[in-house]
Amino acid sequence: MEIPCSPAVAAKFDRALALLHNFWYRRALEGFQQVSNADPECAIAYWGAAMTYNHPFWDAPSSADETAAWGLVQKGLAAKKTSPREKLYLNAVAALFKDAGAGPKAVRDEGYRDAMAAAYASVPDDETKLFYGLAILGTVKEGTKGFERQTQAAKLFEEVYARSPDHPGVLHYLIHVYDDPAHAEKGLEAARKYAKVAAAVPHALHMPSHIFTRLGYWDESAATNEKAWQISESDVKRAGESSALRDFHALNYLEYAYLELGRYRDARRTLDVIAAQFDALTDKKTVADTPELQARHVRGRTIYAIPDRVVYGYFDMLTRYAVETGDWDTAAKIPLLVPSRDFVAVKLQLETMAAVAHKDAAVAELAAGKLVLFAQEPGQHPFAQQIITVQAKEAEALAAKAAGNADEAIAKMKEAVAIEDSIDSLSQPPYPIIPANELFGTLLMELNRPADAKERFLQALKRTPGRPKAIYGIARAAQATGDKATAHQRYQQFLTLWKNADPYRPEVTTAKEFLAKEPAAAE
Repeated sequence: MEIPCSPAVAAKFDRALALLHNFWYRRALEGFQQVSNADPECAIAYWGAAMTYNHPFWDAPSSADETAAWGLVQKGLAAKKTSPREKLYLNAVAALFKDAGAGPKAVRDEGYRDAMAAAYASVPDDETKLFYGLAILGTVKEGTKGFERQTQAAKLFEEVYARSPDHPGVLHYLIHVYDDPAHAEKGLEAARKYAKVAAAVPHALHMPSHIFTRLGYWDESAATNEKAWQISESDVKRAGESSALRDFHALNYLEYAYLELGRYRDARRTLDVIAAQFDALTDKKTVADTPELQARHVRGRTIYAIPDRVVYGYFDMLTRYAVETGDWDTAAKIPLLVPSRDFVAVKLQLETMAAVAHKDAAVAELAAGKLVLFAQEPGQHPFAQQIITVQAKEAEALAAKAAGNADEAIAKMKEAVAIEDSIDSLSQPPYPIIPANELFGTLLMELNRPADAKERFLQALKRTPGRPKAIYGIARAAQATGDKATAHQRYQQFLTLWKNADPYRPEVTTAKEFLAKEPAAAE
């Protein structure tokens, strides 16, 4: 981007702009501040600094951040000389932060998008095109139906990609726009390229794993998140910052990749890292038991003055580890770290699953009943209520199966699948914790219905490809029905996926024993 500022600051501005495209907001802010300190009349530097407070896919800025951003916008607008681009960009970001963020953020996001549309009409170059497309994506919220806005943004990004295929912004934004089950394949080329060309920026190195996770490319996901975590750790050490500022989102995805690769010991090590961070921040108390931490609200959820990335990351990683490894003793006792709705729902679901594993039908029924009532409470965000309802249906199915009511269990699982299939874009790593069709397949295997189970596992892989439990489930179901060819193929696929799994895993033993006994099945 050409800027009408002192030539001496051009390189610093370009670096700050690249960091902004990579969503490394802290470092981008520092970069733009260096530019404005060197050239106080460089209006575009104030725009860039203000933009670091707008996180279109993350939580809304605090009131203090909005006040700071509005102050920066005012400084930019007060510059003695501004170019048409600078005026348009500053007026656009003013729609987000005017009067320190007065009015609902969703409404301001719409205003910002419209202002960037006007900017693009006047300055239709690639940088404006990218920021306009990003502004469009910023209006897509959890539960937004359809793909119209994403299609509009994707068209802009693809046009830039055709001309500048190594631009960090366009690679990054293509991943975001295609980050859903139905479109992830379209983002694979950008993800693989971004993983290779991304600068030493934690979020940039992490982002390809959104597509890798959607498509079940676990080795690639692990590799890019390992790099992201290493850069994150070294950066906070270099800057002398709190270890709580490390990229725990990347660590979350890294744990998930390790679990899907059967590398449970490595997954446990990632969990130990975030557990230690949580303990350090809470003095070994749950956040809810720490009165000096004041509640705040983010997207309708009550959390406490401890970084989201630590609280939510720890809960996610703890629950996923327990479920994926079958550690039902841990699952039964997972603490309610904060009284948010999603935490409560997951905890009740895990209590149900643990009770079923422990053959305690009464406790399973009680936990499932609580979750059903919880899902029916009024005033919930529609998207969140859909997710919780899926969890409730699954819990009901498991409790019914534990009580010996197979027909009810099957009926409830069908309801869970229908709701989950109606949701356009599930969160990542996947919530509910186990995809509904995969859980259904497991339940059907336990009910000695392997043919039906196989179909459910196959359906699960369509929405969440590459999950080893579904692949292994197909193999077991095929073996049970006498379909040796399919069993051979899927056991081999499973072993390839788990080639670096922990030793002595029973699933690996089962697969190898079948392949040794049935070598002709491959023909």
